[in-house]
Amino acid sequence: MHYRTHCCGEHKPIKLSKEDDDLSRLIEVYLRQLFDDRAVSSENQKKLWEYYFNELSLAVDAGYKPNPEMYDPALAHSLKYNIAQFSAFKETSFRKQLEAALTKDGKILPWGEFKAVADELHIEYNRRWLKTEYHHTVAVANMAEKWQEFETDADLYPNLKIVTAGDARVRESHKILDGLTLPVNHSFWKNHTPPFDWGCRCGIVQTDEEASEKIPNFKFKKEHENNPYYSGQIFNGNPYELGLIPGDKKEAKSKATKYFNNKVLQSDRSEQFKTLSTTKKGKVLEHLLTKKGGDYNDIIKTATEFSKMGKTAELMPEINEKEKTIRSLIFPNLKSKTSNPDLKVGNLFFDIKRPKAIKNILGNANGASKQGAIAVISDSQLDKPLTDKIMQNRAIHIFKDKNYQFDQVIFLKDGKLIIFNRKGV
Repeated sequence: MHYRTHCCGEHKPIKLSKEDDDLSRLIEVYLRQLFDDRAVSSENQKKLWEYYFNELSLAVDAGYKPNPEMYDPALAHSLKYNIAQFSAFKETSFRKQLEAALTKDGKILPWGEFKAVADELHIEYNRRWLKTEYHHTVAVANMAEKWQEFETDADLYPNLKIVTAGDARVRESHKILDGLTLPVNHSFWKNHTPPFDWGCRCGIVQTDEEASEKIPNFKFKKEHENNPYYSGQIFNGNPYELGLIPGDKKEAKSKATKYFNNKVLQSDRSEQFKTLSTTKKGKVLEHLLTKKGGDYNDIIKTATEFSKMGKTAELMPEINEKEKTIRSLIFPNLKSKTSNPDLKVGNLFFDIKRPKAIKNILGNANGASKQGAIAVISDSQLDKPLTDKIMQNRAIHIFKDKNYQFDQVIFLKDGKLIIFNRKGV
């Protein structure tokens, strides 16, 4: 007995009808600028990246569809970040190919000859390959969605079986895996799920049939050795990296991160946070761009304690001071125009400090206050135990100091919050 999951045939193919409008105009400007200036502006590089990213993001959404019970915003975020990287390398590779086509035998080609070569590259990169990449992205994203079902149904269907399309078009390297049956939790599945290559039509079915005794010898391309549910990636590797020098690769990765982060920050604020935990009345939310530094565990502990008080605690991202509009959205009413506090709870901001010595507590508290945040002093790095007497004494000194602007200071001791108010000490 086995259960066949939904195939990808229901997904609509990529629509290239707008290509004659949006993409054609963009490519015409892109090519003309490269020919005239021997370079493409950062603005036009970003526009082409954005075109690729938007198309492939639609593919992610088509394959990994929002579902109240199963949908994981963090996984969707990770898949799209991988698409952002892929798109940056694709744009860089396309541009480098065009730059190489500018000359022949050491001489600059006339516009007409260059345009003919450039049009061929355009058809390859932006029609043929983009269409293939779209369908591949849909299939991989859909596998991430299916895998959640596989794990949920593991009690009923403990094994998974690879099935091919069963026709003459099936590749020999895929045919040898047809019928391979292994437990859901087998290590094979950690980085081997369909599609196994471009245009692959293989699938996985849930089954209670006996597991196979051995796994056949096989080899796939690195970018297709993947389980998107575990890796959070559409591509495990990027074919567009081939031929790029280290400097180009570094630049592509940097642009991908910058462009993608801006995309996230420009989305609706509610869509920028994922739920980490909930209590009866409170919850802990984490921004999709929150950095997990050395103080992350202390921030989580603090947020969790606030949630137990029935509050919603938000772990915040770092946003450049130049992004004034975005900062006003993410940090509403924050007095500091440059700081990035760790937490927002209600209308208040908190910053977790980890002094290494008792004598440094006051300076750390003032540092938080300067950031427009209430200080949360953690005992995780202190040189001696944080006793009640020490906390009381430090709280008095903090409130007496003119540089501390808040009426509350908090200590995180043994994972619990000890709150002192200005009027109570």
